[in-house]
Amino acid sequence: MSNFDITSANAEATLIIDEIYPSGIQLQMFGTDSSLAMDAIDISESRKGVDGKMVSGYVPVIYPLTVTLEAASPSYGALTTLWEAMVTNRKVYKCTLVCTIPSIGMVFTWANGVLKNGTPFPDMKKTLEPTTWNFEFQDFGKSSI
Repeated sequence: MSNFDITSANAEATLIIDEIYPSGIQLQMFGTDSSLAMDAIDISESRKGVDGKMVSGYVPVIYPLTVTLEAASPSYGALTTLWEAMVTNRKVYKCTLVCTIPSIGMVFTWANGVLKNGTPFPDMKKTLEPTTWNFEFQDFGKSSI
């Protein structure tokens, strides 16, 4: 692995939805400027007493992840199927997402998650806009390839 290579063009992401796609689906045709994005995570909480002394502690967190797909993505159908199943059955479906990034030799895994919200309709502008799908996961980890 070279410290020079930071491409995301060769990354692969697989979404596993236990009850719908137990073998997983490969996410394809990401947005031009974004594919997977993780918000900053606050892992501690601090406060200051009236005497000016600060205390801080670790807090468990939820790991949010946004998936951005072009409107023409073959994966769009799978995510709208998940959306429709949640609406029809009035329940959530457990998801796992695995992203392999060969350029940095890493595999990132988000587990025990759910779809929180999404845009099942691509905005109609000059061209159709990408859709975004926001997940929340209980667990997050990384490993080397």
